[in-house]
Amino acid sequence: MDCLVEIYDNDQINNLVVVMAFKPKKAIFLYDPKYTNEKHLQFLKIACKNKLPKIIVEFVKINSISIDDISNTCVSIIHKNQNCFFDITGGGELAAIGTYLACRKTFTPIFKVDIYENKLINIYGCKFLENTFTLPNLTIDSIFLAHGATICGYNHPQPSPDLHDSILEFCNAVFADINTWKDLCFYLQTGSSSFSQGSKSISFFAPKTINTPRKTVTFSGENFLILAQKLKLIYNLDLSGNTISFIFKNQKIKKYMTDFGSWLELYTYITLKKCNMFHDIRMSVKIDWDMNTNKMIEITNEIDITFFYGIHPYFVSCKLSEPSSDALHELSMYPSYFGGPNSRCILVVLSNINKDKSYIYKRAKEMGITLIDGNIIRKNKFIDVIKNSLYIK
Repeated sequence: MDCLVEIYDNDQINNLVVVMAFKPKKAIFLYDPKYTNEKHLQFLKIACKNKLPKIIVEFVKINSISIDDISNTCVSIIHKNQNCFFDITGGGELAAIGTYLACRKTFTPIFKVDIYENKLINIYGCKFLENTFTLPNLTIDSIFLAHGATICGYNHPQPSPDLHDSILEFCNAVFADINTWKDLCFYLQTGSSSFSQGSKSISFFAPKTINTPRKTVTFSGENFLILAQKLKLIYNLDLSGNTISFIFKNQKIKKYMTDFGSWLELYTYITLKKCNMFHDIRMSVKIDWDMNTNKMIEITNEIDITFFYGIHPYFVSCKLSEPSSDALHELSMYPSYFGGPNSRCILVVLSNINKDKSYIYKRAKEMGITLIDGNIIRKNKFIDVIKNSLYIK
C-alpha cells in the first residue's frame, strides 16, 4: 500500500492498528487542531516510525464540522498521492461523510475496521481486503511511545524458559507457607549484605545466626533451600554446622531469592507465558516519561506485568495481601491513559478474598478490574479467570 489516509482518533490504539496492519509507505492523518493536541501527533509519529522506520507520516488539518472542507482536503490528498486507501475507523460522523464523498467522486478505495470483530468492512473498492485482513499484534513499546513514554528497563529480570517449571514449583511452595518464606528471604538478604563476596558473586555464606545493629536474624526454612537445590535453582547446599552455604544458579535466581515480593510476579508472568494464548508478556516494566512533560502523576513508574491479547493491552498489579482502595485507583489509571476502551487491568492478590465481605472485591468489580486471589491460584484456575474476563471459550 503506497498511501493510507486515516482520520485521527483520540484513542491512539485505533490510530496504530491499521498502520501496523498494512505497513504503508506513507500514512496521512486528518486532524482538527481545535480538538487535537499536536504533541500527541508527534508521539504517534514516533510510535509508527519505531516499528516502520521507512514510513513517511504526515498530518493534514481539517475543519471537522465542515463536510465541504473535509471532502476538498481529501480530494487534494488523492490528487497528490498515488494508490491511496482511506480508513474511516476513527473520527466523527461528519469526517466520515466528507471522506466518503471525496472517495466516491474520485473512485478511491475506502474502508472501516471493526476492532472488536477483527474484520475489515468494505465501503468502496476494498472487497479484496475483507477476507485477508487481520489485526496486527501490538506491543507495549508502541503503546507507550504513542503516549509520550518509553520503557527504561525492568526492575526484575525475566526468567529464561528453561527455568519456568522449576520456578513455578518453587512458587507453589512459597505460596503454601508465605510466612516461613518471608523469614528465610530476610535471612538471605541479611546474609548477602552482611557477608558479601561482591555484588557479582553468586555464592552465599553466612552463620545461621546473624547479629546486626538492629536485630538478630536466625536461619529457618531449610525445606525451601532443599527444594531449591532439587529444582537446580541453587547448588552445593551445606546446612551442617553453624553456617549456611550454597551457590545460586545465576544472578537472576539470586535476585529472586533475595526479594520477598518477586514470586507472585514470577508466577503470573510464567503462567501467562506457558498458556500460549497471549503475546508481548513483560514483567516489572519501568516507565520513562521524558518525552511527556504532562505525565500522569497518579500512577507510579513501574507496572508489575503487561501482556496483550490481540491488540488489547492488559495491565497487572501483583499484591501479596489485600491492598487499599488507592491501589485500585492507581491500577485503573494504566488502561485509562494507555489503552482506553481497548485495554483492561487485573489485580492478582495472594491472600484469600472473602467475596461477600471484601470491600476491595466489590470495588474492583465496580471498576471493571478482574481480581484473582489466592483461592484461584491454589486451584490452578488463574488462566480460566482471565479467559472468562476476555470471553474466550
